[in-house]
Amino acid sequence: MAAGRSVRQTRWRRCAVATLALAALAGCAEEFDPQSEVSGLRVLAVKKSVPYARPGERVDLTLLWHDADPGRPPPQIAWLAICENPPGDLFEACLALAPSLPPEELAARISTPDAAATAANDRFSFVTSSDVISSRPPPGDPGTTPYGLTYVFFAVCAGLLELQPGAPAPFVCYEELDGVPGFGAGDRRRDSRDFIIGYSAVFAYDEIRNTNPRVTGVALGGNTFWPDSPAELAAQAPAGAILASPRDVCIGDGCAPTSAADGGEACPPELTLEACAGGDCSQTQLELQVDPASAELDSAASAAAGENLGEQMWVNYYGTSGDFGSDVRLLNDAVEGFSEDVATDYTSAEAPGTAYLWGVAHDNRGGTEWARLRVCSR
Repeated sequence: MAAGRSVRQTRWRRCAVATLALAALAGCAEEFDPQSEVSGLRVLAVKKSVPYARPGERVDLTLLWHDADPGRPPPQIAWLAICENPPGDLFEACLALAPSLPPEELAARISTPDAAATAANDRFSFVTSSDVISSRPPPGDPGTTPYGLTYVFFAVCAGLLELQPGAPAPFVCYEELDGVPGFGAGDRRRDSRDFIIGYSAVFAYDEIRNTNPRVTGVALGGNTFWPDSPAELAAQAPAGAILASPRDVCIGDGCAPTSAADGGEACPPELTLEACAGGDCSQTQLELQVDPASAELDSAASAAAGENLGEQMWVNYYGTSGDFGSDVRLLNDAVEGFSEDVATDYTSAEAPGTAYLWGVAHDNRGGTEWARLRVCSR
């Protein structure tokens, strides 16, 4: 039976999208693909090494992206971490604010792609300002814990990416056609399938911490899978897990970009399904497994409400082909607690081939972790 989508699950689907807040500013299509369908160039998540930072602390960010066109080179990616405490905490206000950071700090908070690089610029680090909290006006509500906020913007382009200071959108993604270096009238802008602008919010507190969800495995059809390398990761495999190549199962930062060669390799039998052909479409349960201890107390919300509240957590599912019964599942409710049932039904594609499936765990305080499976249909 397919997993149903409750009103609460629909609410978390919206929260997940709002948290990532991707804005494809290059154009719009008449019809939108399902949120779970990965086509063209997609950004699925951003992970912070410390979801709640301290003033003056280094924060490392990792971008989870996938390009469904395996024939293209890695996308060009740029990062900007130059907006702190905008009016009303609105990210839109960042585009109208001139950076007030010293030149050397400003340079350390911008990362642009190297045109000669063979790998995507999908990791970025910056140091929060030492006064990111103290420079902010104290909150009007005495129950609100003082905090600072840094918005980190990113741009991902399947083409050439160019910074445009002062423009409404600070980046342009284009295909070079006029033979003149740099974006010009003779070049073609990339559309929303190939160009993504988004942001990640980094909150800073003096004392409150938050950790990323801890993934303990990813299950398909009742089997739990775990990477067989590197050795130190394989040693952490849960009891009874099937060890498979990182090409077939990966977790977090161990997920390298996929390659066209990977898609041509046969999958292990446990990761091989029958294609959904001629209306004969069986469903297989897919589950991102998360440690219940990952569900932490939301200290800031608890202080404001005067009662203990847990952080809100959910799982988003994505795939390059096939269908999901539910593309988002509630993982932890602020009041009711942790849910052991976050599986979704997966139906393979109609044609034989290879699909990549992701489960991404989020919490409402900026925590993120993910896993990916490579599944073959025959």
